[in-house]
This record gives sequence, structure tokens and C-alpha cells, in this order.
Amino acid sequence: MNTISRRKFFGGMSAAMLATMLGACASTECKSGKACGKTAKADKFKMKFAPRGLFAASCGKDPFKRFKWLSENGFWAVEGVVFVNPDKIYKQEEINLQRALGAYAREVGLEMGCVSSMNNKDFPVMTANQVPVKGKVIRDKKAVRDCLARQMDNTFAVMERLGSKQFIIGAGTNDSELSPEKQYENTVENMAFCADYCKRYGFTMEIEPLNTKSHPNLYIDRAELGAKIVRDVNNPHCRLLFDIFHEQMQVGSLDALDKPEVWNCIESFHMADAPSRQEPGTGNIDYKKVLKKIWDKGYRGFIGLEHGQTDKSLEGDRKLLQIYRDLDSVVA
Repeated sequence: MNTISRRKFFGGMSAAMLATMLGACASTECKSGKACGKTAKADKFKMKFAPRGLFAASCGKDPFKRFKWLSENGFWAVEGVVFVNPDKIYKQEEINLQRALGAYAREVGLEMGCVSSMNNKDFPVMTANQVPVKGKVIRDKKAVRDCLARQMDNTFAVMERLGSKQFIIGAGTNDSELSPEKQYENTVENMAFCADYCKRYGFTMEIEPLNTKSHPNLYIDRAELGAKIVRDVNNPHCRLLFDIFHEQMQVGSLDALDKPEVWNCIESFHMADAPSRQEPGTGNIDYKKVLKKIWDKGYRGFIGLEHGQTDKSLEGDRKLLQIYRDLDSVVA
């Protein structure tokens, strides 16, 4: 083994072999209590919290150990396993690893939440049909559609390997050379193209509005605008990802949750406290109230835990887990 690299070794294995080997490794280390800190299975959460990169002190950076720990501690789902680069050609070893991750997640009973992929923040791709080609930025609808189709093909391939059905998409930035009306028209047309493409292959895209304090000049910056686009696209494969942190930062309230024209478009949620973007209880969002509201309104889907962790020690992991136990307890 010392004459071959870990990367080459994993790259030459089948997904099943890799999942079996690493799954067994994760099981052995977790049972020792050294890596994961907990041995007995906890009760399942009622809400489908999907952590992104949290609890590192308990299970390290190995995703297989992480999956096992999350499952043993009551989670139903996980997000942020692979941040998809839609323009990348993945190597065989990366493909094998993605398949193994998907297989092992299913083995330990974790669902794969929304995949981050096509939320462009640098160009007015959909708003102005503008796309970088060979080092130059051009305005061309066909070039944009070709780019979007290629990116979706690459994204779908990763999602298929992981076992995910939803991915994040954005329109890009504003374009000062076009009127707001023209930018909106272009965006709806391009989103409709993408939604039809998703329908063909059985995937769902989620428009995620992001605040312009963190992402200056971004076009889709609030839930009401995202929901309006979803309604005008009028395709069940185009939905809204309501990011609670970004909505609070951009609008200053979560009143959009009470508007049927927004609520009926929501596919999933992301959560973090504001303005710190740390765990609940560190900012100004009353998450007990928010989570009870969405539960009482019938929501049972993914809630991505997309925030930092102020205390990254083992004790900090224990406290963070208790925060989510307390939040989960407010729902019936």
C-alpha cells in the first residue's frame, strides 16, 4: 500500500468496494467513541435538518464518518457533500468517490439535500444573456443556452451519483444597460428553458435569492422576486429555496412566509442566524417561532443548516446538537 497513493488507490476501486471499505472504517472508529463521541443511536429529529459542514470535532473531515455520526445522532439528511463545479470534467477517482458517498448515505439512512451548483454571482448570465466564452464576455442567447445545458448535464451527473434530486440555480447579476423589465423577461425565459431541461431528466431546480449586502449587484435578492419568477415559469421543476438568513438580511423581516404567492413556491429552506450567519441563538431571528410556523403550515422538507459554528470543540458540537434538539421540540 505504501507504494501507491491514496488517490490512485481509491480511483481504481468500484463504488461498491469503496463504500464497503470506508463504511466499515467509519463504523469501527465511531464505535470507539474517539472520533464521533456518541455510540448509541439517538431519536430521530422530527424536522428534516440537513447539516452543511458542522460537527467537525466529533467526526472530522471524513465524509463517511460524518454520515454515520449524523445518522446516529438523529439527522435525516445532509447537504453540502459536494459543491458542484458545473464546468468541471470530473476525474474517475472523483466519480467513484461521489458514487460511494451516495451509496453510503443511503446505507446509513441519510437523504441527500439540495446540491449547490449553478448560482452564478459574477455575470448577468440570465438577465442579459451574457456569458464568458474563451476569455471574452459575449451577449448571445444561444451561447447562454448552450452553456446552461452543458452545466446542467454536468450537475445532473453528479446528482445522479450522490442520489440528490434538487440543485440551486441563480440568474446572475444585474445589467445596467438593460431595463428592469427586459432583465426580468430574459430571466424568466432562461429559467423556463432550464426548467424544461430539468423536467426531461427528472430533477428540480431551486431559485435561491441572496442578499446584496453579501453579494453586491445580484439580481434575485429577495423571496418575493424569486417566487414571482417561479410562478411565471410555471413548471413544477422550478421552485424556490427560501434562505431565512438572506431574506432577513435583505428585507429585514420574514413576512414573505405569510404570503401565499411565496409560500406555495417553496421547495426547501436554508437557515442561519442574522447578521452573524452563525448558529441559531447568536443573532436576531426567533427560530423557535419561525420553525413552528413553517411546520404548522405543513412543511416537511429539507432545512439546510448553512451557518458557521462559534464553538468548534467537542463541547461546542454537543451544545449545537442540543440547540437543534430544543428547536425540534417546539413542533408537534
